[in-house]
Formats: sequence, C-alpha cells, structure tokens
Amino acid sequence: MSLAQRGVSDFDRTHRLVISGAWSVPGPGRATSAAIRKLGSGWSIPGIATLQSGLPFSIMDSAAGTLYGPATLYTTGSLYPGATLADADRSGSVSGRVNEFFNTSAFVPAPFIPSGGLIDGKYPVSGGGGTVFGSLGRNILRGPDQQDFDIAAIKTTPLTDRVKLIFRWEIFNLLNRPNFANPSNNVSTPGTFGAISALTVNPRIMQYALKVEF
Repeated sequence: MSLAQRGVSDFDRTHRLVISGAWSVPGPGRATSAAIRKLGSGWSIPGIATLQSGLPFSIMDSAAGTLYGPATLYTTGSLYPGATLADADRSGSVSGRVNEFFNTSAFVPAPFIPSGGLIDGKYPVSGGGGTVFGSLGRNILRGPDQQDFDIAAIKTTPLTDRVKLIFRWEIFNLLNRPNFANPSNNVSTPGTFGAISALTVNPRIMQYALKVEF
C-alpha cells in the first residue's frame, strides 16, 4: 500500500462519549386517593446521550489519473500551490458553514499533463494528455461532530398478577439539534464542493406506544 493511502479508518471517531441511565420516579405513597396512587406510581425516565467527534473524509478528484486508466471516484486532489492543510480550516459554527464547511480554495484538481509534457519530469506524455494522481492522502479532514439526546417516559401499570399495561412516550433528538453529515468532497464538482446537504440525525421525533404484557 502506498504511504499516501495510509490514514485513519472511515469510521474513526477521535472522541466518543455515551451516557445512559434510568430514573425510577418515586410514587405518591402517602396519597389518600387510590386514583392518584395508581396514576402516579410505576413511572420511570430512561435516557441516553451521545457525543462524538466527526468522521474523517478525503478530498477526492473524480477526474484524476486519466493517464493511467479511466477516472474513478477513489483518486484524490492536490493542495493549492503554497497551501497547507492548516489553510483548509474555517472557524465558526457548522450551521454557518454549510455552504463551505472548509476552505475550498486550499485544494485544486490533480495536475493535467498536456501531450508532449513530462510526468515527474522524465516520462513523456502523448495522445492528447491527461491527469495524473493528486498528492493528497486519505481522510485528511474531519467532518462535523454529533450530539444527540434521547429520553423517554414509561408508565407501568399492573392489571393483574401476570398482566401489565405499559405506556411509553419517547423523544428522539430532544434538543432538536441539527447534526450535519460530511460535506461534498469532490474537487472536480466546484458547484457543490465543500457544501453540506444532509443530516445524520433526524429532527426531533416524538412517538407514543401502549402495549399489554402478559
């Protein structure tokens, strides 16, 4: 494997924290009304919080490497002359950078070598020329982080010794936080390059369920 193709895995998360738990809500033990004792007992509130850093991604160039065969989606682009990976960073919130998550001007397509030119200064090119491979490695940038909070309220009501009525109210993405996917990463499509067009988690969803266990 080429050193340029070494990098972190596509599913790498530098940081990931998951916290879960459940609280059994104390019932109204001293209530004189049987209805209040029935409605107020048997409640629990479970929840889970997930906080994780974003997934890595490469800067691809679907038009690269045509001198070596048909272009593919697995070839990378190059840095703009004089630029470094640090120049790709942009500050600010992710929602304020959805149209350009990173500095797209730091990257350019792989070099085009015209007919009569030389590859690496010594291999002549003929037949109309074409592109070589880009100089970037794989998974050199990292996408937006994700934060998700889910919670539920569960009421368990015994009907008989063996039969229970269970009510569930579940809320996913409690804070209704937008969790953005990775941006478009093909330098050969400048119209969408660097833009984010998808979410990894749905907006807040609430659902109810009622079931009988026996």
